[in-house]
Amino acid sequence: MSDELFQDESGGSKTLLGAAVLSGSMQIAELAGMAGFDTVWIDVEHGGTTYSELERLCMAIESGGAIPTARLPNHHREHVIRALEAGARIVVVPMVNDAATAREIVRWGKFPPLGERGFNSRSRGVGYGLMPALEAFEAANRRAHLFAQIETLDAVNNLDSICSVEGLSGILIGPGDLSASMGKAARFDDPALISIVTECIRGARAEGKHAGILVAPGPLLDAAKGAGADLIYCAGDINDLARAWRGVLLSAREL
Repeated sequence: MSDELFQDESGGSKTLLGAAVLSGSMQIAELAGMAGFDTVWIDVEHGGTTYSELERLCMAIESGGAIPTARLPNHHREHVIRALEAGARIVVVPMVNDAATAREIVRWGKFPPLGERGFNSRSRGVGYGLMPALEAFEAANRRAHLFAQIETLDAVNNLDSICSVEGLSGILIGPGDLSASMGKAARFDDPALISIVTECIRGARAEGKHAGILVAPGPLLDAAKGAGADLIYCAGDINDLARAWRGVLLSAREL
C-alpha cells in the first residue's frame, strides 16, 4: 500500500484537510481544490449523486488539484468497484462494525493479490487502458485508499481487529452516528464522546493505519488533531454557505 497521499514534497508525513461538497456542483468541487483543500468529499450515501456524476466530480476535483473522496452507501461490491472506476482515490465505507466487513471492502477494492477487484482495463480508474493491464492494476492498488467508517460502539469495541485488516488504509470516525449510538446524539463537545474518538484515533495510528474524522471546527476537531488524526474534513459547501448567507442577510437588514 502506498502512502503517497499522506506525504509532503520532502517525503514527510502530511495531514490532509478536506471539504465536503454536497451540492453536486462541479464548479464548487473544483474551487475547493483551488482554494487549497487537499481532498474533497462527495457523499454517495446520503446524497443523490450517481456514479456518472461522481466520475465528473472526480475530474473537477482533480482539475482543482485535490484528491477525490467518495463515501459509499455500503461495502457491497457494486458500490466499491464503481466508485474506484469513476476515479475516487479515497473510498469511505459507512457503518463498518467488524473485521469481516472491512475485509469485504478490501476484497472488492483491491486487485489481486490483496483482493478480488473485477478485471477491467478501460475505465478512468485504471487509466483508460493506456498501459498494460497488470501495470494498471498495480498502479490502481497504490492509488486506492480504503477507509472503514467507525460510527457505533460495536465498531469501537472491534477497532483492533478492523485495523488489522491488510489493505485497509485506515479508519474515519463518524461522530454523528457514534454520538447517537452512545445516547448522546449531536453532543459533539461531550467528554465521553471526545474520549472515545481520541482513543480510536490513537489506536488506529498505533496499528500503522491512518485515522480521520468529519467534523466542524470545535473541541472535538481539536481533540482529534491532538490525538494524531491525519485526514480531516472540516468544511462543507451547504453548511458554510448557509452560515455565510445568514450573516450577509443579517448585516443587510441592519443597514
